[in-house]
This record gives sequence, C-alpha cells and structure tokens, in this order.
Amino acid sequence: MAWYTAVFLGLLQGLAEFLPISSSGHLLLFENWFGIQDGGRLLTLTLHLATLLAVVIIYRQRLWQLLRHPWNRETLALVIATITTCAFVVIFHNSIDRLFTVAILPFAFIATGIYLFLPTVFRSRKTTNLPTQRSCPTWWQALVVGCAQGIAVVPGLSRSGFTITTGRLTGMTFTESTDFSFIMSIPIIVASFVYEFFQGGSMQTLGFGNIMLAFVTAFVAGVVAIKTMQNLMRKIDLRWFSVYLWLLGGGLLLLNLL
Repeated sequence: MAWYTAVFLGLLQGLAEFLPISSSGHLLLFENWFGIQDGGRLLTLTLHLATLLAVVIIYRQRLWQLLRHPWNRETLALVIATITTCAFVVIFHNSIDRLFTVAILPFAFIATGIYLFLPTVFRSRKTTNLPTQRSCPTWWQALVVGCAQGIAVVPGLSRSGFTITTGRLTGMTFTESTDFSFIMSIPIIVASFVYEFFQGGSMQTLGFGNIMLAFVTAFVAGVVAIKTMQNLMRKIDLRWFSVYLWLLGGGLLLLNLL
C-alpha cells in the first residue's frame, strides 16, 4: 500500500465515521478498488480505532464524569446498548461475515438512505432537532439503539446513521442521540479490534509505517469532523445525506450491470 493510499483511507475514515454514510462501506469499496486484500479487515479496524481515539478526546470530560460516577442512568444505558449489540453480533456472526463483500454495498447504501429519511416521514415534536436539550436515554431506548448498532455492523449500513436515527425515532433529541451514538461506539470498536487482532490479521503486507500514517490521518480528520458536525448537524437534517447514498448505491448498481 502506497503512502498516499494510506493518507486517503485515513481521511476517508476520519470524515465518513461521523457522517451517516458508512465509513466501513466506503473503506471496503476503496480497499477493493485499490486491491487491498490481505490485512484489509485489520486496516479497517485500525482506522476505526483512530476515530475512537478522536471520540475519547472530544468527549473526555463527559467520559471522565462517567468514570468518576459510574452508577447512574447513562452508564446503565451504555451497558444495555453494548450488551444488546454484542449479543446481536454473536448470534448472527456467521451471517454477518458472509455480508462483508462489495456486492452488498449498493443495496446497503440505498437502505441506509431510506432509513435516514424515516424521521422526516414520521416527524413529531419529539424527533425535531433540539440542540440545547439533553437527557439520559431510558433502558428501552438503549435496547433499541443497541439493536440498531448491531444491524449496522453490515458494511454499507451507517452505524452513526442507524443509531442516531433510531434514537430520534424513539423520542430522543438530536443532541442526545448524537452524543449517545458516538459514546456507545467506544466499547464496540475496542471489542471488534481485539477480536480481529487475535484472529490473526496481518499488517505486514500493508506496511507498519503506512498503517501508522493512516491512523494519524484518521485521528486528525476525526477530531476536525466531530467538531464540524456538532455545529453543522444542528442546522441540517440527516435526510440530505440520503440523496448522496442513493446516488452512490444506484451508481454502483449501474456499474455492476455494465
């Protein structure tokens, strides 16, 4: 893997992780185009680890409060969501592994676009953007959002898009669902990285230096993206990303037919 490919993939991950367009789907797509096969899964998880670090940096004060006062409703909600996601992945592990293919991406991108549009269709007072309001998710909201995160393990289904949208559909405010989505990604990404590492993924064919370059690029881009999106997302609706996903999915389907 060339150094400029590493930089490109790092930028792609750092930006796409915090946009509802599926960073894993975009990485799988471009890894295929660049001919990255051996070590591709571990590269993806390494880049996710970089953006995970970005989340920790941005939300460090809130995470520190959770560590200092762990016995509260928010911690319980995070535990419920994490257990639900892990249970979903364990139960459907074999089926999910078979879906890590480029062939599924057009349909997954289109499906994500449709899901992002649901709050507009079922809009109510509870699903409107209320940037100044924040409360703790209830246990059943955490359960449902955890299921959504489990489903979004499939490449092309946006984790942030599915969890934020599901949160809004259950009555959470935009700020609440966005913050909860980013924070609840921490244990899942760590668990996925550890699992994939012990499965024997190799960095040798990609080059350790290039992996580190991609990691640093993804981290910096992730920090910038989170800060940008925290402001931008309060002014726009996620449904506008549906157009991009439908065009991308439709374009990939057309390419497959040619």
